[in-house]
Amino acid sequence: CPTICTAPWSVVIVIPSLSSSNQMLVFVLSIMTLLLDRVAAFSHQHQRHVLSRITPKVNSFLSASASSSPLDLPVSSELYGKTLVSIQDVINAQQSASQTTNNNTKNNDPKVIFVDASWYHRPDPTTNQFRIPLLEYIQGPRLPSARYIDIDSVATSHELFPLDNPNKLPHMFPPPLLFSLVMDAYNIRNEDHIVIYAKRGAVFTPRMWFLFVSMGHDENRVHLMQGSLEDYVEMIVTVGEEGRSVEGYSFAESIDEAGMRREMFYEDKYAKYFDDGVLNVQKLYNMYAQSTPRYKVSVSQARHICDKEEVLDAINSNLKGMESNRCDDANETIILDTRGSSYAKGHMPSAIHLPYAQLVDPNNSLILKSTSEIKQMLDDRGIDYLNPNKKIILSCGSGVSVCHGYLALKQLGRVAMPPLRCAG
Repeated sequence: CPTICTAPWSVVIVIPSLSSSNQMLVFVLSIMTLLLDRVAAFSHQHQRHVLSRITPKVNSFLSASASSSPLDLPVSSELYGKTLVSIQDVINAQQSASQTTNNNTKNNDPKVIFVDASWYHRPDPTTNQFRIPLLEYIQGPRLPSARYIDIDSVATSHELFPLDNPNKLPHMFPPPLLFSLVMDAYNIRNEDHIVIYAKRGAVFTPRMWFLFVSMGHDENRVHLMQGSLEDYVEMIVTVGEEGRSVEGYSFAESIDEAGMRREMFYEDKYAKYFDDGVLNVQKLYNMYAQSTPRYKVSVSQARHICDKEEVLDAINSNLKGMESNRCDDANETIILDTRGSSYAKGHMPSAIHLPYAQLVDPNNSLILKSTSEIKQMLDDRGIDYLNPNKKIILSCGSGVSVCHGYLALKQLGRVAMPPLRCAG
């Protein structure tokens, strides 16, 4: 009978003398059977050898990406109800999504949508140049099928709404119709979970979180990833003995020969409003302003936002209270100013300085400090943030850093006791 000897990448066959065609047929069949068995065994051993060199976190991500990309991930109980989600929460959700996908989840089931909210208000300290988040998104890497949403585009811009924004103020909150159209174009639905993230060096992801919350998206389904995209990569990628870098793994979407790969995560009719995966909001609105969007905004205007008259009333009330030295402060409004150094150049009367930069980890601007640390900051300033009889108004320069303050107070339980309002 034939003898098979195997080394890792070779097969040696010793053939005996055969006297008939039948014997030759039997011999060939036996050889084929043995080879197939041996190849199957080797393939199984080789797969185990390769996977043993990849951390479980990388493996869980790769399985999720392979099963769902470029489609969005099925929803996971890992995220529901969590405003702040760790990178490990996101990885667990991806792993769970992989298992759900394998169980034939339906296309109309809730999904997990990644939103790149990278936005920079100052030049990069290492280059002294402004980073362009849109170009960084196009070039990648990014999380699977992530959408890039720009707070300066999804806004009440002067170009689209000259009467509502005659002074050309930046990133004013959008009207509900515009927000709904953007959600439709990106194929985001009311029941979907939104995971917001950014690249290292960005700061203001809470502004994107607040945009979804103010537009009435279920707060249990809007999440802020704690840490940057680079932190995520560092957690899931192990540089192996071969020195393979991040690009060696398939977590990042890349550029093909024709340029940027056009991921069809939006409906076909909206495709012409995208350039390299980035939505042209102005063209979209001009075309569909008279339509009825699928995404339903349940509010007539952005929630948790106050106007100039409300702010002036609060200031005047506080000033009258200070002039009369009254002890009854039941109607007092707490005004918190979340700006940085510009607070010292001028601020509203009675405003208390609560710098946004002090609300985040000093070593990672995309991680909110613990509730105990934030509580200590408020206590040190004498802020009675849990008094239900006191209104709190948060203020900043242009309605961006103010969202850090709102998020911090929500984490401390203040939002359950209205009113808590934001002013630009």
